[in-house]
Amino acid sequence: MKKKKLLATMLAVVLVVMSAAGCGNKSGKSAGTSSKSSSKGDTIKVGCIFPISGNNADQGTFNVDGCQFGVDYINDHGGIKSLDGKKLELVSYDNMSDADQSKAAAERLINENSDIVAVTGAGASSFVLPMLPVFEKNKMPFLTAQVSESITNQGYKYTYRFGSTGGSFSEYQVKFLEWLNKEYNLGITKVGIVYEDTEYGISNTEGAVDAIKASAKEGSGLEIVYDQSFTAGSSDLTNIVVGLKDAGCEVVFPTCYTQDAKLMFNTMKTMNYSPLIIGGGGGFLYPSFGEELGDLVDGVVSVTGHNYDIKTITNNPDIAEIGKQFEEKYGYFMPEQATSAFSAIYLMAQALEKAGSTDHEAVAEALRGLTCEAATPGGAVKFDETGANVNAHAAVVQWQKGEDDVYRTRSVFPENEAGAEFQLTKDLEEMAKK
Repeated sequence: MKKKKLLATMLAVVLVVMSAAGCGNKSGKSAGTSSKSSSKGDTIKVGCIFPISGNNADQGTFNVDGCQFGVDYINDHGGIKSLDGKKLELVSYDNMSDADQSKAAAERLINENSDIVAVTGAGASSFVLPMLPVFEKNKMPFLTAQVSESITNQGYKYTYRFGSTGGSFSEYQVKFLEWLNKEYNLGITKVGIVYEDTEYGISNTEGAVDAIKASAKEGSGLEIVYDQSFTAGSSDLTNIVVGLKDAGCEVVFPTCYTQDAKLMFNTMKTMNYSPLIIGGGGGFLYPSFGEELGDLVDGVVSVTGHNYDIKTITNNPDIAEIGKQFEEKYGYFMPEQATSAFSAIYLMAQALEKAGSTDHEAVAEALRGLTCEAATPGGAVKFDETGANVNAHAAVVQWQKGEDDVYRTRSVFPENEAGAEFQLTKDLEEMAKK
């Protein structure tokens, strides 16, 4: 999709929110919208809280589109059959890319919608954490794909983290690097780690350090030669890139969102520095990242928590075509955020089917006992006593150009989830020759 079309989609979502607020959202409070109007009781309402405005608005657009796609998908396939085919209805709230506003949005959602049965959100782990006490107090089932282990280690009974952890992201970054060295005899050993100074960045980095040290003990030869954080939303990352280059980093594990990811990548290109980049998700996965970089994105690799072409999805006839269907509907390929949002709605629907009720306790109990496959790497979802999906793990994607000349993220690792073969870039070919 062209950049103008994506921006138009984002603007449309914001305008819907403003219109529902009735006053252009001038108060600065988060606004709520329903995907369609209906009389009370006609539909089963599910909620979502994402950054529809602010620095993470692009991500929020993907999330909300994924939720709405999931709602429409369930409705088009018969609704909730155990509840007489009732249809789902999405109610969206904006956290404005702000942790404090996330808590306020959660409180408004609860106060303004007594009939919502479950909620998903919220765009970043730092946005999720302030909301959890609100949902716990109100016994509201809440599902999230955010990666921080803090989400499920605080004893909450109504919180479910169905995606992989930051530790799994790091584990699969290292596993992929080991696989590359083995398959192509690259001999990469010097690792640089750079990350935004947020819960997301810190969580990923702690896991990366542990995973690299564990790999080194097994004889991989991997060594961290540069480890540095930076302020999220930085205007200049030259010092970071200079530090990586001076340290001789052959591979870089960056963890950040769109703005910083683009800035870092472009700064590297400007400085004629071309290490292997194994992104930590976030901004390395957005369609806009590929659009702005053009052919420079070819072959870029990142770890991810979800992708539309993993085998867990394509081997499930119920949802095998969601990537194609989403792109046909929204005009851009289905990114991680949309896929995870779809997965949340899909899990809500399975819980409602199992419970045969919209009672919060019944839905929460059904979620705890789910063993179905959704859209998350690792196969069947299985929540432990903390609410964490014990089968979830990360995957690795590579930006590849399709036959239609459009760049998309394709799953390339692990092999049992890969939807495409890894493509060796020119830079890696040069490394292999040395």
